[in-house]
Amino acid sequence: MLLNKWKLILFFIQTINQSICVDLNNITFEDVDTLQKEYPYMNEVILKQHPYYIKSHDEGNFCPVPYSHLVDYPEISYGGIKIIDRSLQDVVSNCVAEKKYKLAYTIFLNAIESMAFTYMYRFCEFAIEMNKKRNDISFYLKEIGGILAELIPIINREWISPEPYECILDVYENHKSEENKFIKVNTNYRNALLSCMKLMKDKVHFLRDPKKVTMNEMAINQLKDYHHMSYLVISDHLTLINAPYYKDITGDLYQTSCTSCKKNNTGTTNEIYILSPCGHGWCCDWCSSKFRRGKLSECPVCHQEIMSTQKLNIRTSVSIVTQKYEPLQARCILDEREVRCVRCRYQVVDDDDDQSKSYIMIPCGHGWYCENCIDQEICSICKHEKTDKLCVKFEKK
Repeated sequence: MLLNKWKLILFFIQTINQSICVDLNNITFEDVDTLQKEYPYMNEVILKQHPYYIKSHDEGNFCPVPYSHLVDYPEISYGGIKIIDRSLQDVVSNCVAEKKYKLAYTIFLNAIESMAFTYMYRFCEFAIEMNKKRNDISFYLKEIGGILAELIPIINREWISPEPYECILDVYENHKSEENKFIKVNTNYRNALLSCMKLMKDKVHFLRDPKKVTMNEMAINQLKDYHHMSYLVISDHLTLINAPYYKDITGDLYQTSCTSCKKNNTGTTNEIYILSPCGHGWCCDWCSSKFRRGKLSECPVCHQEIMSTQKLNIRTSVSIVTQKYEPLQARCILDEREVRCVRCRYQVVDDDDDQSKSYIMIPCGHGWYCENCIDQEICSICKHEKTDKLCVKFEKK
């Protein structure tokens, strides 16, 4: 045990100043090795037969990719690798031995995805049954709030679909009661939770766990015990150890390049500048410095004179259930998920003629804000005073 603690300390020291960069179309051994070290408690989980994660066609088995962005490949062949009733560590080691790094990386992320979604799915079942029995769940909302505060950055970090957790957050925003006890039987509340479960139903139970039972046959104490068991499973296994909550990921089919130099940059949020006042972008750090040196004077898109450049500092809003939630750093400026306002959390939908409605505040560069919330004078994220606003317009391929 002491040796393991020292290993974790050494790993922490090694990764403090490292930049985590992964190209989804060129997974390396180092990527797989890092992932295993970041989630050490996942290695011993046992994989089960599963119709979604083990798809059979063309006389072979295939593994779907978990990424919520589009990449060059929608699935990967198992190529003879056996996974059923084997530990995740054994399966990954088998893949690595055969230099199938992309497969190893994908299987590991699929295990993370299924464990996270299984917990959320069970919580929805639990909440529905507790509502049927008119039982207070305020304590359990705080509990899932703590778990989601850990899971959401992981899901965001690994480019796993955010739809399920956003659905649950929306349910509890839209069905608030005065004391958040949810003890009054509510069909609309039940149907909203069922909609969340529908988003996850194909991806649950990829990992072996205690025997699954039907919740609608349980007494209240049994429901609470079963929910607590699910809580222990997720808290004991899915923990990110000594690693940053931000990962620079490339490989998205829709990733763009700097509008000025056309270099094949990904548009990650730590290197993007927008041209002002036209709002077109993005441009890289080098081209932004060209403007400051007087070597870039007009927008390459609309040819309007550039008066200044604005660095973006985009955040993804998840603040609904408890105060624990903080706006997350966006994974990519062209994140495929629907844009949500960081203040009101409603989706920011562009006009039919593709007129942008996504705003950032100046000088801090925080966003996205919708048309209504951009008019506030103080930034919701950094609390700095707004001096101006900018409507951002990306070229769409």
